[in-house]
Amino acid sequence: MSELFHLLSRGGAKFDKKRFKNEVELFNPKQAKSTSDSKKKPQKSGELPPELDFFKYAQGGNDAGGKKAGKGKGKKRAIEEDELDEDGEEEDGNESQVDSQHETGRKRKREEEDSALPKAIAKVPLSHRVTTTGSNVPESISSFSDLSSRYSIAPQLLRNVEQNGYAIPTGIQAYGIPTLLESRDVTAVSPTGTGKTLSYLLPIFSLLGSPSSSRDKKSKTASSTSSAPSGSGIRALILSPTQELAAQIYNECLKLAQGRKWKVVLYSKATGATLAQKDVRDKVDIVVSTPLRLVAALQEGTIELNNVRHLILDEADRLLEEGFLEQTREIVSSCTHLDVQKAVFSATMPAGVEAIAKDILSDPVRVVVGLKDAASVQIRQTLTYVGTEAGKLTTLRQLLASAPPLPLLVFVQSRERAAELHQELIYDGISVDVLHSDMTRKQRDDSVRRLRAGETWVMVCTEVMARGMDFGGIRGVLNYDFPQSVQSYIHRIGRTGRAGRDGEAITYFTDADAPYLKSIANVLKQSGSSVPDWILALPKPSKMKRRALKKKPVERKSVGVIAGRGIGKGESVKKREMKEASKRRKLKNDVEAGQALSRPEADADSDSS
Repeated sequence: MSELFHLLSRGGAKFDKKRFKNEVELFNPKQAKSTSDSKKKPQKSGELPPELDFFKYAQGGNDAGGKKAGKGKGKKRAIEEDELDEDGEEEDGNESQVDSQHETGRKRKREEEDSALPKAIAKVPLSHRVTTTGSNVPESISSFSDLSSRYSIAPQLLRNVEQNGYAIPTGIQAYGIPTLLESRDVTAVSPTGTGKTLSYLLPIFSLLGSPSSSRDKKSKTASSTSSAPSGSGIRALILSPTQELAAQIYNECLKLAQGRKWKVVLYSKATGATLAQKDVRDKVDIVVSTPLRLVAALQEGTIELNNVRHLILDEADRLLEEGFLEQTREIVSSCTHLDVQKAVFSATMPAGVEAIAKDILSDPVRVVVGLKDAASVQIRQTLTYVGTEAGKLTTLRQLLASAPPLPLLVFVQSRERAAELHQELIYDGISVDVLHSDMTRKQRDDSVRRLRAGETWVMVCTEVMARGMDFGGIRGVLNYDFPQSVQSYIHRIGRTGRAGRDGEAITYFTDADAPYLKSIANVLKQSGSSVPDWILALPKPSKMKRRALKKKPVERKSVGVIAGRGIGKGESVKKREMKEASKRRKLKNDVEAGQALSRPEADADSDSS
């Protein structure tokens, strides 16, 4: 420290060492008085003296209570050196998983939590921290190269993974892939955009070993290297609730299948007719389908699932809900192979759905990334009060006229409202398109293609787009109509903020939506987004109200009427009705006049007779 004074003196600074003798001695511990040294612990050269430690850095940042500060410091050092006992590690680890999602905006708190974790966990990004439950949970992987040594993954498959931009495994991939590779059933809950599709596709391709076509050739020469007989028929089945998501999964399959003659089929009306032939069906490796079309084929007897070894339910919370549940159960019961492996994947998993999944699975491993039923921390979420339905359209137009996050997905609650809002926005000079289930298959495919090609900047859509669809470049999501459930909200906004990118989600709410606001506000709070205190103070909706909203959305006025297309409609309807009534009266009078003319003739005839 004395060198500091020499440097200052060279620059012209003067310091009266005699006047401030006691202070100078603080920087020269070796020359301090013996009386004070006897009371204090020996101080290392270069260490900040206690008298100058105004912010208690040397005491670990705790209050000036000597013993407590010392304990805190020692505990942190012990943790950093991996000397934490097992109970402490488990407790701190669980706390960090919760706090990392709730308080992502508080940098200092995250650093303290990271320092309280073992090194192996502290190195993992917050969004990748995983909670696993189950018996004999396999060890996670830190890189895709680990799969080669641990599970003898084919080099071609790993090359395909690398060529498609997968560098480091995400949380769900780090735990889900090795668990499935060890032939365990899995329940996986991970935020949207975290790579769930690869988590099950890579193990499927690896466990299948080789395409059915090459296995047939090897069996003829009696040189098959398969660890188990392949059988005949479809060997892997992937279910999704929408055709759009099924097509996306199919495209991901093709990426991993490059370099080998895998037979992957997207089940449709055309491919279904082809698979009705047994010799064609026996050469199929993987089928991707929606439940309805597959159940119809099962009932017609044009497809068999008795050789399926791997069954995946993607967006399982939707597949195991009312509307799809009976069809899903029928498909699961048709997969009769003794060694069939089943897995369910979703961004949300309500307790009731998870209970159904447990009945389907056998000794599953449960993998949860972050908080269950939580939105991605990459998404900036806001709630916007618009008052009435008329305020929605005005606020939307103001957003589009200022600086909207484009491309933008706009979610509404019904097909009719989607068509009406699309009709309104067409005349605003914006590249807008629409997507809903009333459109034909070709129309929906064209809408998706235009959005992927960058020809569409605003897409008005229903829940069709909320499940698993990945467009990569979507910057914003607007909930024009308030979502009917927390799960619906999470899936909707999950179309943005994917694969580590930032996104923005805006939710409009009216007076009619206020009773259901608290549930959505809790999701924002968990994700680290700011929520006004008055919203957090609102009462939570009852279970009965939530069920009623899920079955039937809030009744809303037509977008066309709100926009003014209904102005004067009443008068025009009245005029039209008056004209029609006048015509009916005139017709009636003409009929009566004709009848009156015919009566005298009839009377004359009767008189003559």
